[in-house]
Amino acid sequence: MGQLRTAVQAELTPDDFYADLKRLSLAGHWQREEPVSNEPRADVRPWMWRWSEMRACALAAAQVMPVGDKGAERRALTMQNPTSKTRGTTRTLVSAIQIVYPGEEALSHRHTNAALRFIVEGEGAYTVVDGQPVSMAPGDFLITPSWSWHGHAHNGEGPMIWLDVLDAPLIAAMDWRFYEEYDRPNRLQPAEGPCDASLRRFCTGGLTPLSARSFEKPHSPLFRWEWTSTREALARLTLEDADPYDGLALAYTDPASGGPVMPTIDCAIQRLPAGCRTKAHRHTTNTIYHVAEGSGFSVIDGVRFDWRKSDTFCVPNWCWHEHGAAPNEEAVLFAASDAPVVNSLHVYREQHYQGDHQPITGTFGE
Repeated sequence: MGQLRTAVQAELTPDDFYADLKRLSLAGHWQREEPVSNEPRADVRPWMWRWSEMRACALAAAQVMPVGDKGAERRALTMQNPTSKTRGTTRTLVSAIQIVYPGEEALSHRHTNAALRFIVEGEGAYTVVDGQPVSMAPGDFLITPSWSWHGHAHNGEGPMIWLDVLDAPLIAAMDWRFYEEYDRPNRLQPAEGPCDASLRRFCTGGLTPLSARSFEKPHSPLFRWEWTSTREALARLTLEDADPYDGLALAYTDPASGGPVMPTIDCAIQRLPAGCRTKAHRHTTNTIYHVAEGSGFSVIDGVRFDWRKSDTFCVPNWCWHEHGAAPNEEAVLFAASDAPVVNSLHVYREQHYQGDHQPITGTFGE
């Protein structure tokens, strides 16, 4: 490797010293090209995808791309944030719109990435998660935990469209991804029990069968939360339950542990009464929002985002944000974040905006 020149040599020059460092794959901390920031850079910016445009693209995708053995493994359109250098909606999460038509099957596979579905449109489709068939209806929330077999099929009428959210950017950045296809004669994993069995066992008002209470699996044993039950629970919340930053909100939880539904993704549903506007804050979690009901706006780092039903938008790490419902109707937002990862690493930080509301300096899309 050659002889190292040392500082005791009178002829040592800075050029000699830095040449030695480079040869030995070392670098002085003071050689950093970028100054060390005192807080997160927040260089991945907020963005929004409008449902009217996404739906049109999804229907067009169904015309040009088959799904299954003769086409794509999944007919999904990724919401690629143009301010991100990697494939994702935020630095750690990616969202997509997926569409399946009657008679189609998205064949079973499994991967390290954890995934969730929020059903937007259609009836008659179902997913099979580790042999458990799970039905789908608009507003339902479903999970596909890490390394769980999962495939989708549609026996109803018309297109079935849902929102996907995965932790794929996080898993890819850490190089943790494994993938496997279901290599059986029937490429869609067959049902190993009655439909929605987990719904029957675990949706009992916080009571869990003792025989099913297990801490071996780090994810919820319940795979589907029905919209009708969720909406009723939201409606029961009163102003006494309101959070000044998130409105009237409920967390989707693991019925066995009370914790988040999956180790890398936390999910919530929040209701904003007509005319309500939350206070602004920011935190070190990345969040993807989907408008389940109504219309309104969010102010994110001073930019106003006007949204309506089924639009999707993201609030990346350390961006000021607040939400408001239209004056004549309440709104409901579904939210998915990387909070379990941030909390488990003990790097969660939150800051409240002084003065409650941000000045609006622009409007998204203008």
